[in-house]
Amino acid sequence: MKPHLVVAGNGMAGMRVVETLCRLVPDNFHITVIGREPRENYNRILLSPVLGGEKTFDQTVLHPREWYRDHHVRLLTDETITSIDAGRRTLMTSARELSWQQLVLATGARPVPDR
Repeated sequence: MKPHLVVAGNGMAGMRVVETLCRLVPDNFHITVIGREPRENYNRILLSPVLGGEKTFDQTVLHPREWYRDHHVRLLTDETITSIDAGRRTLMTSARELSWQQLVLATGARPVPDR
């Protein structure tokens, strides 16, 4: 049985890990990606042209839902991780409990406001 790899974060960093694993060792893991946003992975840098009407949101999508399906990656959108129990190797989201053998935390960063 393949180890379960959970990637916390559906942004560019987390998806780079998933892309690389799918390319180099496509059959080594059962992969689940958890994202807080209700959509698949997209290029956040291109949001300004979307707001300006120069691009559509669909033009920013990096990994459409079909990509996840074709690469046997389970995508859980609109879910927030609420707790992680490293000893038991489980985590809770807003919708479920998941067990894992490997966990990647790629949740991004928040800027610190100037004081």
